[in-house]
Amino acid sequence: MADLPPTQRNRVAGIIAELNTEGFEQAEEIGRGGFGVVYRCIQPDLNRVVALKVLTSDLTAENLQRFLREQRAMGQLSGHPHIVDVFQVGTTTGGHPYLVMPYHAHGSLERRIRDSGPLAWTEILALGVKISGALEAAHRVGTLHRDVKPGNILLTDYGEPQLSDFGIARPAGDFQTAAGIITGSPAFTAPEILEGEAPTVASDIYGLGATLFCALTGHVAYERREGEQVLAHFLRVAAQPVPDLRHQGIPEDVSAAIEQAMARRPAERFDAAAALGEHLRSIQRRHDLPVDELPLPPASTPRIATASHSTHPRGRSTAPPTPTTKYRPPTSARSPIIRKRLLDLLRSGAGKRLTLIHAPSGFGKTTLAARWRDEVCEAGGAVAWLTVDSDDDNAVWFLEHLVEAVRLPRPALAATLEHLLEQYPDDPTRHVLTALINRLHGADDRLTLVLDDWQRVTAPDTVAALRFLLEHGCHHLPLVLTSTSTADLPLSRLRLSGELVEIDTDALRFDADEVRALLAEAGCLPPVLDIDALTHTTDGWAVALQLAVLSLRAGDDPAQLLTALTEHADIGDYLAENVLDGLDRATVEFLTTTAVCDRLCGGLATALTGSEDAAATLDDIEHRGLFLERVGPDRQWYRYHQLFAGYLRRRLERDRPAHEIDALHLRAAAWFARHDLLNEAVDHALAAGDPEHAVELVEQGATDLLEHAKMTTLLGILAKLPASAIASRPRIQLWIAWVNLVLRRPSTPAAVALERFTAALDQTSASAAEIADLRAEAAVIDSVAEVFNDRLDKIDRLLADVLSRPDDFPPRVTGVAGNIDAFASIYRFDFDAARRRQRWVTPYHEATGPFVRVYGRCATAIAAREQLDIPAAFAAFEAALELATETMGPRSHAARIAGALLSELRYYSGDLDGALRLLPDYRELAAEGGGLVDVMIATYATAARIEAAHGDLDAAVLRLAEGMRQAEQLGLARLAARLRNERIRLGFGVPETSARQLLRPRSLDGADGIATITAELDEDSAIRLLLLRHRGDDATARARALAAAIDPGRRPLAAMGATLLLSAVVRATGDVDEAEQIRAPAAARCLESGLSQFLLDSTTVLPS
Repeated sequence: MADLPPTQRNRVAGIIAELNTEGFEQAEEIGRGGFGVVYRCIQPDLNRVVALKVLTSDLTAENLQRFLREQRAMGQLSGHPHIVDVFQVGTTTGGHPYLVMPYHAHGSLERRIRDSGPLAWTEILALGVKISGALEAAHRVGTLHRDVKPGNILLTDYGEPQLSDFGIARPAGDFQTAAGIITGSPAFTAPEILEGEAPTVASDIYGLGATLFCALTGHVAYERREGEQVLAHFLRVAAQPVPDLRHQGIPEDVSAAIEQAMARRPAERFDAAAALGEHLRSIQRRHDLPVDELPLPPASTPRIATASHSTHPRGRSTAPPTPTTKYRPPTSARSPIIRKRLLDLLRSGAGKRLTLIHAPSGFGKTTLAARWRDEVCEAGGAVAWLTVDSDDDNAVWFLEHLVEAVRLPRPALAATLEHLLEQYPDDPTRHVLTALINRLHGADDRLTLVLDDWQRVTAPDTVAALRFLLEHGCHHLPLVLTSTSTADLPLSRLRLSGELVEIDTDALRFDADEVRALLAEAGCLPPVLDIDALTHTTDGWAVALQLAVLSLRAGDDPAQLLTALTEHADIGDYLAENVLDGLDRATVEFLTTTAVCDRLCGGLATALTGSEDAAATLDDIEHRGLFLERVGPDRQWYRYHQLFAGYLRRRLERDRPAHEIDALHLRAAAWFARHDLLNEAVDHALAAGDPEHAVELVEQGATDLLEHAKMTTLLGILAKLPASAIASRPRIQLWIAWVNLVLRRPSTPAAVALERFTAALDQTSASAAEIADLRAEAAVIDSVAEVFNDRLDKIDRLLADVLSRPDDFPPRVTGVAGNIDAFASIYRFDFDAARRRQRWVTPYHEATGPFVRVYGRCATAIAAREQLDIPAAFAAFEAALELATETMGPRSHAARIAGALLSELRYYSGDLDGALRLLPDYRELAAEGGGLVDVMIATYATAARIEAAHGDLDAAVLRLAEGMRQAEQLGLARLAARLRNERIRLGFGVPETSARQLLRPRSLDGADGIATITAELDEDSAIRLLLLRHRGDDATARARALAAAIDPGRRPLAAMGATLLLSAVVRATGDVDEAEQIRAPAAARCLESGLSQFLLDSTTVLPS
């Protein structure tokens, strides 16, 4: 004090005396600022040493007002571990305001650097995290520090840093620019402040970055040179880049973090102090260092207004107090599973205007959005998070909440928006949102806005605010919405413009791999658990899967888990609390009533509820995210989530009497039956406890399934019917036999059904004429079995009754009889008769379903092919395939039959690629029954040759092996003969026992056409084997005999093939001239018919 001028000494003595009067003794000056002095004092009442900061007497009114405001702000910050506490405030008897604070015996960070040298970079990270937390806490209450530097960071007795001096001791007449007073220490002041801009969050972050630089190096980043004027120093600081720390051995990521905090442009710095702190924490994790806590305010605190006035203008209501959890994603004690495929979707659309994550409750929408928010932040991006609630139905409150959400990453921008909110109370939406969009775009700044639980907003004004953002925003403001509902969102426009990323229920469902990862992460993946079944039962619903985890952790039996989940009380409680309790009674009743069906459409819902608006209600329920989703390619059908449907049904059973539920099932059965959906109709009739009605529905509707080749569907329906209900129903027994025969099921079920059919005839009340018709229909079914098994001797007898009185039977029965008769004619080599029969039966085909017509056209095509009428054969096969595809689908049984036969003909004509495109999947055809042996030959033998021609010999071998298994199982000698022949042609060979049997002499005049063709195929194989064994003379003799045995007038194609084989054998034995004489006319006719590949295959007798 002796160094002070006399006047100032007197003033100080007076202040010390005043402090003594206030109870603060032994005052000793330990620091002095521009308009304040810090004293070390003894407070006897509390037996402690404190520091007092006293303002000088020449304060302006403005400085005094600022002191009082910031005094209150520091009071709010008391208790923060890294901000100096304020014990007491007051004013001395002489009118000097003062603050009482802890006394820091260890002094400041500046003293620590001066006395002990720079800190290690690991210490710098800890310091940065802690002071970032302090700054963030201050910023959240609207206080800027304005002078972050080592001298304002004090060290406690425990070595912890605490931020002090929140802009209180400031010089009143320091260096001024045109914009006003520069209050910070130049070496730690942001360049924009030196250029006259107002202090911001970004300038505080710069000060912290400069402080960390100084602590790390022991000197400021821009030291003032000897003789350098203050202005010149300021200009140099504003212009020069941050010195590179990497040359001093500082890790790259630490250096980069400090450089970003001290970036020349504010927009290039960290968005918030918390963002800097989190970034430093990530560096600690990366280097396996202890990760310091980032201390942030634990709950909402009142915010100090940054506008010039503190009351709201008349006309605008202030939003109620809001917890800070509204502005950050929820946290979980469990580590979330990283769902890479979903994050990849989000990354792919990061530049689009809207990312919409929508699904019913419990699908992990918020969890995914939070994970995406973390990823954006970790990459240095800025994210504002707002969890929407019912308060946001007030558009002004929504805007206030939006401003608060923006405040964390962009405090300065939030202050601007808040000012506009105050300034334009009558139309705040346009002004606030326009400013948000314009400021971000103008600064080339990007801010991702997450609106969580958007479905809670229904008010038109708030919805309009969102639409404004979507319609007028740009890539600087991408929006992420999570919602159970998609109502009122302009999705079509955004989708068409390529500005929408949509993650829906299907995408959010956990697949089997994710379910396995979830259980493994939770440490409860029992080997006996069927992961696929669990995935199916839960529908990939995150809530149900988490319940499964808890059950397994509790020791529940994995084998019983799936059953337990469907009726688990917690599932019901969750759905009740989170879904149904918030709905009106009419909607709940609609949900429970319609839940009796596994799938729904508008008409069905109307039938169940009686509401003409049911279709619109379904659409509304789907858009509201009430566990209803569209299914099927035409999206006309809906289905409830499995566990939700189960809960609704249990609730229905609880609240409604049984007879009402039965009535609902019968309404559903009637609707399904009217719309030819027999399977569902039968299910509901049985659910209503009325098996007789179910049988009646089958009798009325099964014909349509037969005519459309829905054999497996019909078999499944028939299997549902109780045996006692169908024992006396002859037509049902006929259909059971029919389906089993067509599908080539083992003969026992068909035989048993025919026996029951006979028994049922004895019990029926039908007339003699009706019984006769049923017996005739049964005979047609028998004829189908005979033809499918390559037996012809009973065909005429079995068909005689129906063909003699065709109009007495349903067109389907007559049409089938005509087809069987045509196939029988083909196998008798009477191709003209086969084609005539098809012309005769055409009117009956036109009056029945497409399946019978497809078989009829295939019969016509086979007959034309054998007569070398190749154009007619192509036309008939193609017509059959087109009919099957258009009426029953490209993967239908009928389409596979026609496709297999057409593929074979295309191959023979030289169209190898076209044949490959139609190549039949033998596994699917085998599961459905191969039908005719001709179809099985095309499927197994010719198709194997096509695969071999394309170089896939492995596939050809597998196909031939499966075909031989089928031939042996079904006793089909013709199919076996053709498969043996194909193996020899392709060079795969046959077992020696088979070879010896083939080489034996045989008669080529079979008992019928089937036997004849089988013998000819075996003879072809024998001839090729003889050539392979160098027995040319024997091969030639047998080839001549084979060619002579086939009448070219009756069987042009077969005769041509035998002739070409003979020419090839003669050529192979050395007589080229005779071979050419034999080949030339046959080859000419072959090429004239367009069968180029048939010619090549027939004249190739030795495998390549």
